[in-house]
Amino acid sequence: MSKRAAAVSLVALALLAGCTPDEKGATDAPIGPAPNATASPVAPENLPEAEDPTGTLAAVGDGGDWDNYVAACANAEQEPIVQQVAIGDVNGDGTADALVARTCDASTSYFPSTVEAFDGKSPVEEPARIGKPILTDVGPTDQPWVIGLSAKGGAVTIQAYGTGGTDSNACPKLKLTYRYEFQGGDFKQTDRAATTSSSCLKTE
Repeated sequence: MSKRAAAVSLVALALLAGCTPDEKGATDAPIGPAPNATASPVAPENLPEAEDPTGTLAAVGDGGDWDNYVAACANAEQEPIVQQVAIGDVNGDGTADALVARTCDASTSYFPSTVEAFDGKSPVEEPARIGKPILTDVGPTDQPWVIGLSAKGGAVTIQAYGTGGTDSNACPKLKLTYRYEFQGGDFKQTDRAATTSSSCLKTE
């Protein structure tokens, strides 16, 4: 073998030895998961809440004139007062509904709250009520004053202050959490938890 041929062979060997598998004719592959990769399932509690695609009732939120639609107070001299508004699908139809907590003005202490649900598919000008007002089943005993309201996965969760039995609502000491679900055309209480405060809780 001539010296020139030997030199060419050595250069070729050196080049092959220095190449990595990626450098031997590799082409750019698309970025992304392997072909057999599958997406992880999303836990039900992490799914986004349903929203009204037309942006009607669900989009109103607490900006609506809900005091015109909630139930009137038993005493004609009392005016209904909207405390909180929450948005979420409560009847399982995939459209966000409106939950409205309301009380009535009172000259002393406070008037127990109720929560009303309005169908998200109904027109803004004439929202349709879903079931009967919530909390009416515990009103005479707990005298709840709503401080928190939410809806998720068809369940309504309500936080409230209240009293125990015949205690005066001038000094509520109960911290209450209720859970309701829409069943058979009405809301059914599925859970109630209560703790007692050592001092009077403010209802403002």
